[in-house]
Amino acid sequence: MNGTFFGEPEYYARFARAYDTMVGSRLYNQVFWGADPRQYTAFAARAIGSGTGPMLEVAVGTAQATAALHVASARRTTLVDMSAPMLKLAGHAIAEAAGGALPERITLECRDMLEPPQDRRYETILGLGLLHLVPDVAATVGALGRQLEDHGKLFLASLVKGPRRSNAYLGLLKAHGDIAVARTAAELFDEVREAGLGQVAVTRRGAMGYVEISL
Repeated sequence: MNGTFFGEPEYYARFARAYDTMVGSRLYNQVFWGADPRQYTAFAARAIGSGTGPMLEVAVGTAQATAALHVASARRTTLVDMSAPMLKLAGHAIAEAAGGALPERITLECRDMLEPPQDRRYETILGLGLLHLVPDVAATVGALGRQLEDHGKLFLASLVKGPRRSNAYLGLLKAHGDIAVARTAAELFDEVREAGLGQVAVTRRGAMGYVEISL
């Protein structure tokens, strides 16, 4: 991804099923991040419910937080991830939530999220657990913003500094090379604003930062 993404898709491919179990665990999220998976789902629901036009979810992973929401929505939706095993799990999760088959209006694409084919545009873009993986937030947000329709919205989430236990774990992840930068919510706000897209709001729940950008 032109140097804007931290880590390789092969890394996530090796641990796809373990990751799927981990991110959905209330205990894991509460202990390490002072958060709850239901908060991620609520944020995603806010994004999906924010419009009716084409929607893009980037770095979708296994769609742990969004599978049922995408099924309940009537929006034409594209789900993108660079890890084929992750995306396969996401497809299974959505198909299961839909009763056995992936809805025709939902498309899965294993590709670079910053390089959409044929200059596609979306009314809403959602990215959960994303911005802590990119060293240059402004560049990433700017590239996603260029894929939005006029008056579109971006909904992006990131691990941020928060409770002491979470900060210690963030430090370990950074040292191990699993995240790009451990930022505070204020630092995240400043870096997002550097993209110059529009109105920015950042809220923090435990060690998760939730970003909303309105063009």
